Formats: sequence, structure tokens, C-alpha cells
Amino acid sequence: MDQKIHLSVPHPERTLTVKNHQNGTTLYIKPVKTVQALLGALNMTPETVLVIQEDTLLCDDDALDPGKPVEIRPVISGGSLS
Repeated sequence: MDQKIHLSVPHPERTLTVKNHQNGTTLYIKPVKTVQALLGALNMTPETVLVIQEDTLLCDDDALDPGKPVEIRPVISGGSLS
């Protein structure tokens, strides 16, 4: 089941939609400018998640487009075979 969390923002039409695949939630938050600001606002460590917007993997200092949804996916390590 897709759990939705609605946060109060001054202008609901100006929200950033964030789909968190770690816990299956969707957040509607006040837009932030960078990936680093987003992860800071959500108390997430950059090394533990991937941030994706429109099929593009983003880095910490990349700008976010508030009009496009953001996905947060957990980093999964497969280890080594040696």
C-alpha cells in the first residue's frame, strides 16, 4: 500500500513531490534548491540513498526542478566475489 504524508506548505501548488522507496511514502514538501538541501531536510545521509529526477541520477550539489517529482532509492551493495 502506498502511504502518503501531506505536509502543510504556504502554497500547495508549489510543492516538491518526493517518493521515498525506502519506506514507501510520498512526501509533499516546500521546494529546496539542491539534493544536499533535500537530504538535509529529510535527515538522510547522502551515502545511503540515490536521488533521481526524470531518470537522471543526481549528485549532492545538483539543482532540483520543483516541478518534477523526485525519487529516493536505497543504495544496495552486492559485495564482491573475490
